[in-house]
Amino acid sequence: MMTSLIFAAVLSAAATANPCDLATKDEVEVVLGGMAVDVPPSEIGEETAPFCLWATAGRAVEIKLEIWSKDEAAVLELPDTASYFNKLHSQAVASGRVTPLAGVGERAFAADLYPKASGKADGTIVVLKAGRVLVFDFKDVVSRDAQTFAAAVVARF
Repeated sequence: MMTSLIFAAVLSAAATANPCDLATKDEVEVVLGGMAVDVPPSEIGEETAPFCLWATAGRAVEIKLEIWSKDEAAVLELPDTASYFNKLHSQAVASGRVTPLAGVGERAFAADLYPKASGKADGTIVVLKAGRVLVFDFKDVVSRDAQTFAAAVVARF
């Protein structure tokens, strides 16, 4: 009985987690390669799922984290988050290079997170965990740092 109460409390905390609270300032700035600055709401646009956007000045380097629940998946006319994860995985496989990520959440993959000529990468990491889909979008980051960041955030979630 006590185990189920603890499990319910953990799921409840994950459900209400603010994406911006899942990473430390130091973790964010390692991936960004510099200081994070506020992005004006007028530059963000509308989002369906709760999200956080960390960026350097001029948005030269970015990290965006969205957390999709069953309710947000329903907006996309999908029955659950596993269906959303599968949809994102299928789209990634059809359009690019996909790398499975072992030991991150229940299921996870990286898409197009390969270095460009600059040595930096633009890509996505998608993780299914605790009935949620975490979508990390990266712009102009070191791939290894992005993967370390995503793993740390997911472990906390």
